[in-house]
Parts: sequence; structure tokens; C-alpha cells
Amino acid sequence: MNETYDVVVVGAGTAGSYAAYLMARQGLKVALVERKRAEEVFKVTGDAIGEHHIKRLEASGLSINNKVFMIRYSGAELYSPDLSVRYFVAGRGYGLDIGEWAQWLISEANNSGVDVLDRHTVTVPILEGGFVKGVKANRGDGTQVELRAKVTVDASGATGVVRTKLPPQYRISEPLLPEDASYAYREVIEVDYAIANPQNIRIYLSNVISPGGYWWFFPKSDKTVNIGLGIWGKLVKETGLNPRSNYDKYLAKSEHARGRRVLHAGGGIVPTRRPLPSLVGPGIVAVGDAAVTVNPVHGGGIGPALLSSELASKAIIEALERGDVSERGLWRYNTDYLRAYGIKQAQLDVFRLMLQTLSDDQLNRGLRARILTEEEVLEISEKGDLNLSGLRKLTIALRLLKVPDVARKLSLALRYMNEVKGIYLNYPQDPGNLDNWLVSLVAKYNEYRLKLKLPPQSI
Repeated sequence: MNETYDVVVVGAGTAGSYAAYLMARQGLKVALVERKRAEEVFKVTGDAIGEHHIKRLEASGLSINNKVFMIRYSGAELYSPDLSVRYFVAGRGYGLDIGEWAQWLISEANNSGVDVLDRHTVTVPILEGGFVKGVKANRGDGTQVELRAKVTVDASGATGVVRTKLPPQYRISEPLLPEDASYAYREVIEVDYAIANPQNIRIYLSNVISPGGYWWFFPKSDKTVNIGLGIWGKLVKETGLNPRSNYDKYLAKSEHARGRRVLHAGGGIVPTRRPLPSLVGPGIVAVGDAAVTVNPVHGGGIGPALLSSELASKAIIEALERGDVSERGLWRYNTDYLRAYGIKQAQLDVFRLMLQTLSDDQLNRGLRARILTEEEVLEISEKGDLNLSGLRKLTIALRLLKVPDVARKLSLALRYMNEVKGIYLNYPQDPGNLDNWLVSLVAKYNEYRLKLKLPPQSI
């Protein structure tokens, strides 16, 4: 059995459902393909999203169902490993009921004319004449179907089940390596005490509890909380660390989980890396976690997923209007994404690698010396950069003198964040120069990695 569409979207999570909604609203024939039952779609996340992402979503014309919001946040508390230092970084956002969120987005897509094909497990892309022409899938009743389309959108999550099955000459196919991911486990629990300051999310640095990552405490009310941890995938691969085991050992019976009654539990892989070399190929684009759009430092992925879907949808609509869904025809998505968020993502990836090489002792001393203020942490998080002109450069230099070993790594990271930004500002305007550009990018990264005593990466 074959079905033909303008666009087939694989994955009904945040990115896929939103992309399907946006394109169907413009009159395209769209299929949204999901391996689970539609009512069971649920993404394991921290369930938090910044207010600015919600405002951008509302600007698209969506009327948001208030049932998706569980709590409003005012900012984040960041704790040193020994808990002696607490930073407060202001920033408005929301804690979501992620189940309600998923169902609301799928409903909006369905109401816009999208064919929601649940219980369809995609097996392989259909590749003809060098173009992706859709996907093959197994249906819930055991039969097979070909879903053909002019453009295929991979929104299948971190595994990227469509793009990673393309030949390696398609730069969109670059695999997600363990060292560029965090392996996470979390529970949404009810506790038997009143949570203090539930309007603040809490992030705890600890190479004991969450090596190479952090553990979190995100209230959803004064009695319920999303609590979990992420471990650097490199360490999971090399040492066999398991996030569920660490959760059970350090958090499940801690004072933070007192009276723990589990409402939902689950784990997953969180991409934490620079953007893919290309988010497009002939007849295909990737969005959300499948496009590794997650913030590399704090792991937030819902907002970037929405942004990537918005930009991808615009590029697809334009390409279909021109009748050119080649890599070149879809290339606008790459340049729009880098301008809107991707360059910042690459800079934060440089910062992420530095953080993952710091010991708990270095983190304690660096935070205690306040080598970066709360305002500077916020600036790096929001802009992927730090303005070091004038008096600020001098004041930071004086702070760095207190912790020279940490200072060397921070200075190195800030330098390479700027140099990587320069390379991304010269990202090619068409596919023809991509390979040469990628050589220069990987060379710069490997230069940095060598100084952090990390092994080089290949192209």
C-alpha cells in the first residue's frame, strides 16, 4: 500500500507536531507518522520552557491550551558540588505537563488537516535518484506501507531514525556520538513536604552524582517535582556508568525525594553538541532532537525544537513553491537556523566541553571565587558569548587570578568560542563549499580539544 503527500513528518513529538501543523496550515498535504499510539506520545524531559519560546509560539497564531502549564518559573538556582555556593540566574519560564503538551500539539496538527498516522514504525527512507522520496513503515497490524513525499522531515528524536540511515556522503547523516550526548534518567514524583520556592528550578553540579553533567530539581507544584540527572555519554561508554543506577543511589532516597510517590519515570539520550554540518539533504530536513538542536550546556530542547520546526517549515514551503527540494533548494534552513540559534549553540558547545573537564574541586573554587557573575552566566547562556571590552575585561582578569587553573580553562573556552563563531559566520551559502568549510571547523575544534586533553574527532 502506498500513500503520497507533499510532506511526511516522522515523529509526533514537539518538533514534528509543530512542523506538521505549520505546513498543513499553509495548504500542504502532510502526514505525521508516529510509532506509538497518538494518545501515548510522551517525551521524557525536564518539562521546562522559557517564556520567550511561548511568546514566539503564540505569535505563530496558536492559541495555547492553559492545561499544558503547571507552574511559572522566575529563574534558576545553580549550586556548587559542595553546596557552599548558590547562584541565582533570573529568567521567566514555565513547567509543562508534558503529556498535555504533546496531546495539544498533536490535536492542533490534526485540526489543521494533518493525517496523523500513529502505530507506524518507520524502518528506512525511500532513496531514489539521490533524493529521499519518503519512508517505509510497518503498521500496527503488521502490514507494510510506503509513505511517499516530496519532502521528508526527520523529527524522530535523538536517534534520528531517518537521517542516520542515509549514506555518509549526505552530511545530514552525521551520527550522534556518545561524547556529544548526555544519558539521562528522571522521575516526576509527589513528595510529603512543601517545596520551598517552587518558582525556581534548581541545578546541582556534581561529578559524583552526575559525572560530566548535572542533576536537577524542577518543581511542578509545591508538592510535585521533576527530579533527575544526566551523565556525560563519554563516561557512560568508557566506564559503564548508568543514570538510573546513580539516581537510585543518590537521589531516590535523598531528602529531596522524601515521601516519594512516583507519578512517571523514564530516561533517554539528550544531544549536547554543535549543530550538524547540514540540517538538509535532497528531499529531507531534520528538526528538534533529530537535528541535535538541544542547548549543549543546560540541555533545554523544547524551545529549540519549536524554533527549528518553524524555520524548516518556511524553507520547505518556499522550496515546494519553487519546485526545488534539492539540498540547494532547502539550504535556506541551514543559514536561517545558524543565524537564529545555531551559532550560539556551537559556542555553547565549546563552553560545554570545558565544563566537562573540570573537577568538583575546580568547580567549587571557581564558583566560590565568582570568576563569572550571575549576570555573566546569563549572558553566556542567552548569547553564547561574553563581551570582554573595557572595565569588564579588567575585573574578570582580577577574579581569574584567584583560581589560575580554572582561569586558564575558562580563558581558553572564551577564546575558542569567539574563534568558532568566526568560522560559523562564514558558513557556506550553498552546498558546494560545505566540505571545505567542515574541514576548517573540525580542525579548530580538534585544536581546542587537544588543549583540553580530549581526543580529536574525525570528519
